[in-house]
Amino acid sequence: TVKENLALAGTPSTVGIRARHNKNQTFNAPVVQAALDAGAVLIAKTNVPQLLLAMETHNEVWGTTTNPWNKSRVPGGSSGGEAAAIAAGLSPAGLGTDIGGSIRIPAAWCGIVGLKPTAGRWSIYGSMSGQPGQEAVRAVAGGLAREVDDLLLLWEALDACGQHKLDPLVPPIVAPPVREVALKGLRVGIYTSDGVFEPAASVRRAVERAGRALEAAGCEVSPYQPPQSWEMAETYFGLMSADGMVTARRQIGEEAITPQLQSLARLSSLPRWFKRLLGAVMRRTGEPRVATLLENVSGKPVHEVWSLVVRRDQLRRAELAAWSAQGLDLVLGPATVTPAARLGETHDWSLGAWNTMRWNLLDHPAGVVPVSRVLASETTRTVLSDRLDRKAATFEAESTGLPLSAQVIGRPWEEHLVLAAMRAIEADVRQDPDFPRTPVDPS
Repeated sequence: TVKENLALAGTPSTVGIRARHNKNQTFNAPVVQAALDAGAVLIAKTNVPQLLLAMETHNEVWGTTTNPWNKSRVPGGSSGGEAAAIAAGLSPAGLGTDIGGSIRIPAAWCGIVGLKPTAGRWSIYGSMSGQPGQEAVRAVAGGLAREVDDLLLLWEALDACGQHKLDPLVPPIVAPPVREVALKGLRVGIYTSDGVFEPAASVRRAVERAGRALEAAGCEVSPYQPPQSWEMAETYFGLMSADGMVTARRQIGEEAITPQLQSLARLSSLPRWFKRLLGAVMRRTGEPRVATLLENVSGKPVHEVWSLVVRRDQLRRAELAAWSAQGLDLVLGPATVTPAARLGETHDWSLGAWNTMRWNLLDHPAGVVPVSRVLASETTRTVLSDRLDRKAATFEAESTGLPLSAQVIGRPWEEHLVLAAMRAIEADVRQDPDFPRTPVDPS
């Protein structure tokens, strides 16, 4: 299966906009063509949120995709239709895109595996975007599958050298063989929170279980504290909102904005002075995280965007320096803050994607692997410091049985280590009684 925004000749890439419904693509995106050339049989295209800008897969063209584990929950976005289709057994693997977690969040919430490669490793040409021209945080194409070996098959079949022939801008770099990676002695840093948003107890347990699996495989696992997290969050949201949502509004035209995007649209339309004033009020009333979003989600003049790009590069170097200081080959952490969110409740949940967004800003390859399922004892959030914690508590309530995952992060261009670690984690945890097995019967 193929995410709806990827060009497939004879089919539309609407990204959830009605005006594009009858505009069929005339070519195949190189990543799609590479799959065809490798012998893939394309079954279907899969649903996305409007303009790919939400964690809830809903639009007025194709409707709403729910989570096959629990139909009152979302599958994530923007590759939510892809993850749901794979989790439900409709296809063994598929192609998606990711600019803030759009592969990894759906994979985590649907209990499957997903990989976001380094930008440029796979071709992104032919991918329709909600923000065409935004290059400060680059979108990537990647794969999703039920099991790591299925994902590995996709990874090997769609190698960069083959894609280079279809898209000369893809560097023809030969990826090291994943099955030959020796995990023994690799140093892995593990964290359960980077200080921005404390994950659910269930999510933390899944990360710790994945850490034990890597220790059993011979890795040296030690605590890691990611640096400058809030500054990274401010930079990410500042860059992603730099046009003030003008581009998105032009694409949508006269059509209605979906409920999932209405909060973002209203926030983008507010004057900057008013948002700063409102942010100051929010800080005084105990909502510093919401205030940070208010102050950074806004249109900006070019010189401010350039300054943010400079800061992005500085933050990338700082992260790599922190890894080098501990001699780390990989980092293990949470993929999401909570188990799958409830339908209709993600319009104000942007910061809930921070655990994946961080690695888009820094351009590290990252993969998500299922580990466990929520236990009945893990459905109550005890610290409710602000409205984001309270929203998280509603997602954690009645979440027993939903899948839980861990995120494996590598250095740029070292996807082979990420996949090898995901493979080792899966091999160790899949015999656990609470391992989330797919396919799931949505009925």
